[in-house]
Amino acid sequence: MMTKFHDPRAAALAQQIDTINVIGWESACDLALQNHIVTGGLSPVETVLRFDMFLARSKDTADKRQAIWAKQLSQGISGIEWYTVKYGGVTIEMPRLCEELTLVADDKEILMQSKPVALDFLTHWNMVFKLWRYDREAESRWNQSRWSQFYTEYLHGEWLELWAEDEVCQIQLKDGTLQDKPTFAINACCCWGNPLAIHRTTAYSDSGSSWFQWNNFTPWK
Repeated sequence: MMTKFHDPRAAALAQQIDTINVIGWESACDLALQNHIVTGGLSPVETVLRFDMFLARSKDTADKRQAIWAKQLSQGISGIEWYTVKYGGVTIEMPRLCEELTLVADDKEILMQSKPVALDFLTHWNMVFKLWRYDREAESRWNQSRWSQFYTEYLHGEWLELWAEDEVCQIQLKDGTLQDKPTFAINACCCWGNPLAIHRTTAYSDSGSSWFQWNNFTPWK
C-alpha cells in the first residue's frame, strides 16, 4: 500500500520517531533478556535497580518522542498521510493519521472531507458482496448487516478508514485434493472523536469506530 505525507516535512519526523521507537524497544528487550539470564540470582535491591533502569529507559524514549511532536506542532507540520485503496480496477486515495506523528490544526478536517470519496467507493462494491458488521459485545462477533445500517453509522461517523484484502488460500477437499480459494474483502471503519484515541478501548464511546466488511465469505467468529 503506497503512502505519501500531506506535508513533505513530516517524512523526516516520522523516520526519527520510528528510530527512537526501535532503539527503545531493543533497549527494553536487552534489559529483559539480562534479567531472564540472572533470574533467581538477584537480590531485592538489584531487582529494584533493574526495574528503575527499565522505567528510566522507557521515560527517555517517551521524552524523545514528545520533543519531536513539540517540533511538529510548533512548525504546523501535518500528521496526515495519504494511502491508496485498490480493488477491482478502482483506486482511491484516503487520508489517515500517521502512527508515528501527532495531530495538528486542520488535520481532522482533512480526514472528515474524505467521507464522500469513501462512500462512493463502498457504494460501487456494495451490490457485489455480502456485508457484515463487527460487534465487540456480541457472542458472535461478526453479524450480517445491511447497507442502511452501515449508512446510519456513516452519518454518525466523522471520517472513514478503508482497506482491501485480495488473496488466494488453499483448502483441502473431501477427496484430499487441494483447491485454490480466492478471498476478497473490503473493510471500512466509521470513526469519530479524537483521531489519536480511536483505537483505545478506554476512549469509547467519546472516540471510537464501527467496523464493517464486504466479502465473499463468512468472517471468523
